[in-house]
Amino acid sequence: MALIPLAAVAITACGYPDPYATAGAVANESPGPAAAVSPSPGTDNITDGAGLPVITYPNGLQYVDLKVGTGDVAKSGMNITVQYTGWLSTGGPPFDSSRQAGRSPFALQIGVGQVIPGWDQGIPGMKVGGKRKLIIPGSLAYGTQGRTDQNTGAVIIPPNATLIFDVELLSVAPGPSPSPSPSPSPSPSPSPSPTASPTAKPT
Repeated sequence: MALIPLAAVAITACGYPDPYATAGAVANESPGPAAAVSPSPGTDNITDGAGLPVITYPNGLQYVDLKVGTGDVAKSGMNITVQYTGWLSTGGPPFDSSRQAGRSPFALQIGVGQVIPGWDQGIPGMKVGGKRKLIIPGSLAYGTQGRTDQNTGAVIIPPNATLIFDVELLSVAPGPSPSPSPSPSPSPSPSPSPTASPTAKPT
């Protein structure tokens, strides 16, 4: 996984961790040159969904349901597995794809900042078996910094670039349970005064 789609992504200026500053890639969104990405033919296409209704969020995020699934619904906080392909909105070959030879479906916890905000906001609501096109403005992707190849310095995602992803939802599962907080030690309560009433309201 040399790339890192969305993973732990990104806009450092917006408070998202830099995926390349940590020990390993979280997902696979790019340090290889775009030419190396060759997804399975005929599976994902940047023109998918032409003519279908487009849903637009107030922040500029858009999506098109290419296929509505029939399985469980993805919700924020869940663990999900997806297949995806990503392109720059300006066209050209994909810059990343889980369908590339030798790659596996991408597993992540959605809605907790492991991926770019456009994924965290655009995937919840999908059903297993469904496929959705996400059109993500730069402010919800890699922002003013963009992304460069760690090894060569080549620009993979230009600053403020709008990204397009085809995302197919394969599975969902409950996310990890939050760690329980330790119960506070019981402490003696003072005896109520004879005139106190548990339902009395201050005047």
